[in-house]
Parts: sequence; C-alpha cells; structure tokens
Amino acid sequence: MVIPLKREYRYLDSDTDRQAVIADIRSVRQAVIAFARAVPADQWYIPRYNGWTLAAMLGHLQIMDKLSLWQVQLGALGISLPLPEALFNQFNDVMSRILKQRVLETTLKGLEKGEHTVTDYIQRLPIGRYSQRVYDPAVGQYLTVEQAVQEFFLYHWRDHFDNLRGAEEQRFVEPPTPNRV
Repeated sequence: MVIPLKREYRYLDSDTDRQAVIADIRSVRQAVIAFARAVPADQWYIPRYNGWTLAAMLGHLQIMDKLSLWQVQLGALGISLPLPEALFNQFNDVMSRILKQRVLETTLKGLEKGEHTVTDYIQRLPIGRYSQRVYDPAVGQYLTVEQAVQEFFLYHWRDHFDNLRGAEEQRFVEPPTPNRV
C-alpha cells in the first residue's frame, strides 16, 4: 500500500534544525520503548497490532532502522535503489512471522543502541548530501535524503507508535450497553 505523503518535513540546513529533528527522533523512540516496557510480559507475543506481536513490531523497527540507514547512506552517495513495493511488502510479511517470538529485551537494547547510530549519522552528514534522492517503497516515490531521514526515523516510528497505542486503547473500550426500556 502506497502511503500518500502529507508530512511536514524540516530543512536540515543548520545544526539547530538537525538537533530539533534528533530531539523528535529521540522522543518518539523513548515513547515506543516506554510503551513496550509497560506491556505485561504475557502480552508480548500475542498478535494485537494489525496481526503483529509487540516483539515482531519492535524487531521490525530495529531491522528497518538498519536497512533504512543503509538506504539513506547509499542515497547520500548518489545511489538510489527503487525497490518494488511488492518486494517491500513481502519482506515485511516474512519478517512479521520470523520476529513474532523475538526476545523483547534484546530488541529493546538494540533499539537504544541504534538510536545513537542514526542520530550520529544525521549530525555528521554534510549539508550538500541532503538534496540527494532516496527511493521509499512504502510511499512509492523518491524523497530527498533530508526527507528520508525524517520519514524513516521519525514518521515511520510515529506511525507504528500510533498503531501500538490504538490497539491498546481498543482493548480497554467498554462495549456499549444496550438501552433498556
């Protein structure tokens, strides 16, 4: 499914702009990790998030961070691989099955470590590289490296966090009581 882009992207021309994006990236990651730590252990491996377990969802975020960073790094060098949406979806389907029983604590540690890798890269990348192109199969179009950094490491995480919270809110909604006359 191609996601239409209606995002607000920042320009990352200054250190202040980069620090603001990094702060947002850290904030959403900390919120996801805090959410995961609050879910009781007996719920980690139950498919509740559009058929994904919490363990699979977090494993997906960890793997996609690594793959997305490679994709951004290649894009910054002028190499952009237009991966087909079908391949992208097939990969996600396979990963949801592989990761459904992943050890959650291992994933959480990996996510925390991965944050530093991503934020260090954002700080080090020369400004001139931000205008290079990266193909995003999830949205079915090319983005600039500047947009891709935000799409992959901020909005992707926010979208999944919204999914996680939405599933939990659904669990605690009281069923409607019938009107009695």
